[in-house]
Amino acid sequence: MENNKFDNYLFNYLNLLRGHMMPEELLPVLLAISKVKKRGLTGKQEIYDALIKEATELGIPNAFDSMDVSIRAYEELTGEIDWVSCMQNQAEKFGKSSDLIVLPEALIKVMEGGFNKDPESVLIVEGEKFVARLKQMIEFHPGTQFTVSCQNHVFAEAVKMMINDYENVTICESNVYASDFINEKFDMILSSPAFGGRTLSEDNTFTCRELDMVALENLLTHLNSDGDLIIVLPGRITFAQGKVGTLRSFIQSAYTLKEIDELPTGVFTNTAIQTYLINIQNSRPTGDDVTIRRYSAGERKNRRSAVTELILEDDTFVMMDELEEMGSWSVDRIFEQQSEEWQAFNGSSIRKETLGNVAEIFRGKNVTKKVPNGNVGVINISNIGEYALNSDNLDYIDEEERKVSNYLLQEGDVLLPGRGTAIRVAVFHEKDFSFPCIASSNVIVIRPDEKVLKSLYLKIFLDSPIGGKVISQAQQGTTVMNLSYKDLNDIEVPLPPMEEQQEITLKYEYELRHFQEAIAQAERRWRKVLDELEQF
Repeated sequence: MENNKFDNYLFNYLNLLRGHMMPEELLPVLLAISKVKKRGLTGKQEIYDALIKEATELGIPNAFDSMDVSIRAYEELTGEIDWVSCMQNQAEKFGKSSDLIVLPEALIKVMEGGFNKDPESVLIVEGEKFVARLKQMIEFHPGTQFTVSCQNHVFAEAVKMMINDYENVTICESNVYASDFINEKFDMILSSPAFGGRTLSEDNTFTCRELDMVALENLLTHLNSDGDLIIVLPGRITFAQGKVGTLRSFIQSAYTLKEIDELPTGVFTNTAIQTYLINIQNSRPTGDDVTIRRYSAGERKNRRSAVTELILEDDTFVMMDELEEMGSWSVDRIFEQQSEEWQAFNGSSIRKETLGNVAEIFRGKNVTKKVPNGNVGVINISNIGEYALNSDNLDYIDEEERKVSNYLLQEGDVLLPGRGTAIRVAVFHEKDFSFPCIASSNVIVIRPDEKVLKSLYLKIFLDSPIGGKVISQAQQGTTVMNLSYKDLNDIEVPLPPMEEQQEITLKYEYELRHFQEAIAQAERRWRKVLDELEQF
């Protein structure tokens, strides 16, 4: 059925069954009717009873509450259903979690690149996400035995309706976020697990309990020797420490990391989370090069339009021992390290130190109850200017100082946004505020050890192009920045002698003062000229 005709079906059915079902029940209703039609029943009561039975099994027992409306809907459904469009429509309009995100065809095509090995067995995890090319994959590789696992029961039934006639495919319902997921191994696995949610696995046998990391660890155990796992994961797999870092180190030590591809922001609709396509092979590490690629989206009508093409923008490689030395899989850092500017920074004789060794880093306090005339000021992202903090529209809370003592800002604290669209860095000076202050939870506070690191020098470095690149290593997302204060502990900062830091900061202060005075003079002159010219 052509897409425009199918859209008419959706519209007609929503109108026909309005008041008899919820809009999100459209897919299971179409499934129930299609299943009953396959039986060739003739009697109205017989058809109606069968519809109710199918609807109950699909979890919508009240969808066919009117016999007359149900029979009309049954009779009006003719021809083949475009199950791909139906599932895409259902996921985009009614999906309430990332487990219902249907992958764009452009992304699946890139994932299919691994088929050049002609695997004998392929597992497609949560096959409802791959419906845009599921039939094509199965048809193009008749010699491959496919297993399609589905997480969602209704979607599983729709997938069966779409591909169950193929001899080289088996469909099953199973949970990739549980240790008893499946009892087979495969030459290739394709997966795009749920990410961005707060749900944690209850299974403590996994290194990480976040669902995306559970799926990663789980699927690695279902690879045949030399089998490939091609999986989409959020950006934190490339840099996060803690248990994610432990899992990353385990993969490097026990498997062969073949490829890391940076995907463009917006490849998944309705989310700006940075994602990566990772290819891991079940073979002992050989020290071979790791391929690094960066994709951009093709032309789109606007930022919210679906990605229809992925264009290879840049590619390179990195030695496995270099990746291990980095301690992360940062694609940005790998490409930056090949730039002359970055190589000059790394080749500099200036001593470098991880920030966490020379500073205390913490996130500000979550403030819920603000008052106009409180005794404690709250510095938000909007109060961080390009050169200094400002008190315009400062928030306040009324609280005993001892209750917020762990968050009170001190002279020389360096503040930067934890989220937003731009990095701005400012130094807190007590003389600029006649009252105690804390930072809000959207602000990260860096408290340098002033014996080895001057606050203003740190601001100057973080404001610099190289400093911006260093910060980007800890950044999650691209459209909306999201910095983790924990990951900032691991970035490197140059640490020249204190005398040299002092010279840099004095020159900065001197030139900034003259710059601001020149701007003020120019503004005064401009206002005076305007006043003269506007006398009509």
